[in-house]
Amino acid sequence: MKLQKMIYGLVCLFVALMLCGCEWELASPESLITPPKSNQERLQQKQLVTSFLSREESLIVPEALNESNAYQYLDLDQNGDDEIIAFYANKESNFMLGFVILDQSEKQWYLKHKAVAYGTDVHFFAAKDLDDDGQLEILLGVDTGYGSQKELYLYQMNEQELTDITGEERITYDQITLAKNEKNGSVLVTARMDTSVLEGNSNITVYEYYHGNVMPVYDETFTGYCSEMRFDKVARNADGVYLAMRHNHFVNVLLLKETAEGFAVVMEHPLPYDYEDVSNVQIFHDENNDGVVEIISLWSPELNDSTRGYKDYIQVWLQWDGMEGLIAVDAVLENVSEGYRFSVPLEWMDWLYYDFRTQDTIIWTDFYSENGNMEFETVFSRAAPPWR
Repeated sequence: MKLQKMIYGLVCLFVALMLCGCEWELASPESLITPPKSNQERLQQKQLVTSFLSREESLIVPEALNESNAYQYLDLDQNGDDEIIAFYANKESNFMLGFVILDQSEKQWYLKHKAVAYGTDVHFFAAKDLDDDGQLEILLGVDTGYGSQKELYLYQMNEQELTDITGEERITYDQITLAKNEKNGSVLVTARMDTSVLEGNSNITVYEYYHGNVMPVYDETFTGYCSEMRFDKVARNADGVYLAMRHNHFVNVLLLKETAEGFAVVMEHPLPYDYEDVSNVQIFHDENNDGVVEIISLWSPELNDSTRGYKDYIQVWLQWDGMEGLIAVDAVLENVSEGYRFSVPLEWMDWLYYDFRTQDTIIWTDFYSENGNMEFETVFSRAAPPWR
């Protein structure tokens, strides 16, 4: 009797659904490629993307891109619908990798383009309309496996094909960034280091892309190794590229920007510290959240009788003054692990000194100044906890 009631209920439900016009649609693999909402969906989508690769290929997550996925959703053809670009490597070759582009036609996913590159990992990726012609160019930088050297592949994409613009003449680099010129056009800035000479130097090049051609519009060589570059607002009404040129015991900061005569280095400022000892120091950062990037300089103590290192020094944040120098906009004494952050008034920097000293396992920070009798007087002190 119960079974008859269950069958009768199911029949009634089916008839009701048919009468109200509802449709049942089983999920197809093609319909599963949407931004994932759960781990199960991520697994299903990964399996689907992988189905477009050959047996010897597998998806990879590029370490240098700060991405947690092997594929991204981008509107590459700018038609309002996202395509999928997925990075892969050949499991049977240590130097073969690339990306595939998947697109939809009549709700069916298909392999639209496939690019093959040669290297050990993906270092850089960008999709940008470099020449403002309405079509995106794809930039793929790969680690070559030879020291720190990388190579850039530049592709022009349209509906029919993916054209390798750089061909056999790859752009080699160690550091790379996309920037803007004064006309708001996209330019590419690279640094290529020469370690064959004792002092070391870096070749800085600015490239423009126009009608399928990559042309250098600026090329200069500077001493030091370019360890970091950052394109950003360097003043409220000016953009520029900051370059950190590392020497043995100091870092020289250069500001590269476009002038009326073309690209040029308009500011140079040495930072007298070896930042290799402070691996987590971010030299360029918008510290005061005013929309303009600052440069970190360290204000060293007069005496350091403690275990304090560079990361504990007062951080002085500098902004470009619009000419050939820098001005201080913030000074901070901070220690995250000990839970304090102290802003030092900028006007104190003209007369204030500080030391680190250890007394009975306690580390003290002493601030002092010079009085009218040419004697030093302590203004105030702060003690760090002994469990540091």
